[in-house]
Amino acid sequence: MEVKKLNIVDKMPMSIDSLQFTDIRSCWESIKPKIVEILEQDAFPTIRPEEVYSECVNGRASLFTSNDGFVILTSEEDAFIEEKTLVIWLGYAYKKGGSLLVSHKEWFNNIAKELNCQYIVMKTNTEKLSNYFLQSGWQLESKVFKREVL
Repeated sequence: MEVKKLNIVDKMPMSIDSLQFTDIRSCWESIKPKIVEILEQDAFPTIRPEEVYSECVNGRASLFTSNDGFVILTSEEDAFIEEKTLVIWLGYAYKKGGSLLVSHKEWFNNIAKELNCQYIVMKTNTEKLSNYFLQSGWQLESKVFKREVL
């Protein structure tokens, strides 16, 4: 399946509710350690923090911040069926267990509608987060299995 990333910065509202679009260059030193933490503990072993920075600076991802944490969004389009998906790429809550994804459900829906997306996806390999998503109305779409070539 061919998937292309969309340039989403021009289409993103500058703020909705308490989340504010933020230029990653203005806060890189403070959020980089948190991005490193996310990448080390979750499903992104091949992504470096500098690549996240580059995606944001070049308009292929958008950083939104609030007093509660931050989220980095991107979107993808399936070239074969022209279906767009809003991707919650990385998210960080300063206070764990606060149900931020649920409490900002409408915010994510509004962003997805603004970008003409049909779906919202979030990837994790953390069991606790997987259970949280399933209990919050998300559906598990697939699992990825990997092994080393022998």
